[in-house]
Amino acid sequence: MVDLDGTLTLSRNTYELSAEALLALRRARDAGLRVVLATANGLDFALTIARYLGIRDVVAENGCLIYLDGETHELCSGDMVAVDKTVLATGAAAPSPQNKCRKYDLAYIPLAEDAVGRIAAAVGGNYVVESSGYAIHVRPAGVDKGTAVRWLCERLGVSCFQVAAVGDSDVDVGMLKTAWGIAVGNATGAAKKAARVVVEGPSGVGFREAVDLILSGGACSP
Repeated sequence: MVDLDGTLTLSRNTYELSAEALLALRRARDAGLRVVLATANGLDFALTIARYLGIRDVVAENGCLIYLDGETHELCSGDMVAVDKTVLATGAAAPSPQNKCRKYDLAYIPLAEDAVGRIAAAVGGNYVVESSGYAIHVRPAGVDKGTAVRWLCERLGVSCFQVAAVGDSDVDVGMLKTAWGIAVGNATGAAKKAARVVVEGPSGVGFREAVDLILSGGACSP
């Protein structure tokens, strides 16, 4: 499993994909690995990107939606309309253009330094509020990328210890803890703490190093 923004990109503050990451991704696929894109992005956007990356399966909206073998599965539930109004009423963030295509995990552009705290206080404990470094995300509590990993492992009949996951940010923590987590070199402190291994290279270069580790047999082993 691999995150998109900050992991397959050149850095954690750009959307430009890393050539090194793309070549490593191809090597992983050519070696027969089943690669799943696990992203905070909305499902429609994620499926479009995945198509050009040669990836069939997608975890979107930080675990709320899973697209597997041509079918969409929803791990989150609830109506986020009222939540969106509450967030916007704080004045701490502006809505992401993607929100019109998002169902459960809503994204916002921070307008204040304490945006995460103000939004969390406004929406209450039934919702998770966290930053990916690209946006602030608000979704129903109890689901994250780690939840998606467990769901996929059960559905595909594999041990989560046999799944390698590469990420860079706080929204990847659940995935990195549940699978055999690898954090890229410029990952957040929380992501590094959650991972079993931290590679040296940042973002796309780090993903290439992670693929090298996986293909050499250095990952997913005691």
